[in-house]
Amino acid sequence: MQHARLNELHRAILNFLLHAPKEESMMNARPSRTRRAVVYAALATLLGVVSLTLSQCTMVGDNLTGVGLNHSTPTRCTKVCSDAFQILHEQEMKLHKTNQELCKALPQGTQGPCLVAEDARHTAKMAELIAGQDACGAACHSQGTGSAG
Repeated sequence: MQHARLNELHRAILNFLLHAPKEESMMNARPSRTRRAVVYAALATLLGVVSLTLSQCTMVGDNLTGVGLNHSTPTRCTKVCSDAFQILHEQEMKLHKTNQELCKALPQGTQGPCLVAEDARHTAKMAELIAGQDACGAACHSQGTGSAG
């Protein structure tokens, strides 16, 4: 919108300069000082408008078009996945150990079923964590390949 106004202003100034009324009485005479001053003022105004317009440009990143030059992104993403898996794995191992100790603190007849249930829970949780890590790593290698629209 702003560029359209500037284009209209540029056209108006150029139209004025090109189609200014000419003096008919003195065809070979030099242009008057007033007309020269108006032309210089118009050119200075045009130069000022253009410089203000161009100074509004903003630098953008390399991946404005969605294509980046940073080739380390999958490596960084994979590291984030690996770090997250490590934290979750440590938490699961602590929880498993705590649950085993709680099972052993139960009366003698209920310890066995509690330990079996805890081992089944722990095995399922570990499988879930490994699947999550694999999915996270796969997502790292397919970043930026989404569909447009």
